Amino acid sequence: FQSHKIDIRTNGGKVIGLGTLYGNTDICATEKGSVNIEKLQGTSINISTEDGLLKTKYLYAESSSLSSVAGDILLGSIHGNTSLQTKTGSITVDSSDGSLKASTHHGTIDVYVSQLRKVDLQSQKGSITVKVPASLKAYLQLSGRKVDVSSDIQLKETQSASKDDHVTISGHMNQRNETDRWIKADTQNGKVYLKSQSWIQSVKLKS
Repeated sequence: FQSHKIDIRTNGGKVIGLGTLYGNTDICATEKGSVNIEKLQGTSINISTEDGLLKTKYLYAESSSLSSVAGDILLGSIHGNTSLQTKTGSITVDSSDGSLKASTHHGTIDVYVSQLRKVDLQSQKGSITVKVPASLKAYLQLSGRKVDVSSDIQLKETQSASKDDHVTISGHMNQRNETDRWIKADTQNGKVYLKSQSWIQSVKLKS
């Protein structure tokens, strides 16, 4: 169904959408209320939960902000400028195209970056896994207790620094002058993993 402004609030209840929600969407689920929507499309999308899961398969928006206190955020394919935040939950993104800012305090972050402008991933205590196609052009800066770069990824002009049990590795992938396309991953106490994965693999894992 089509709508220009969707506003949904629930106290502890579930919000389930099996089809597509079109329009500027504002959804707030408190307590254990969860949000599970097949497809979201609009200019601006805001969704928040407290303890409940926040899940959507397709997200197409100029700007979206999804947040939870203790719930996990599970996203399929996302496009546009996206901000994700959870305190104790984990964040998983099957495929991100655009600018992404994701932060969690205790949880892990697992993201496949298919195309990018700016990707900023932050965790205090959890690990961060960044998966990229081998052909991606980007500048990367990865910091954590340990930084593990898969052997099939060639980072050029690599710089490495360590300070107080914290390692930072930076370098360029497949280019040297793309200063506006970057991935930053920073965790205080966790590890950072950089792996290569083809788009086909990312689709296969989902099915």
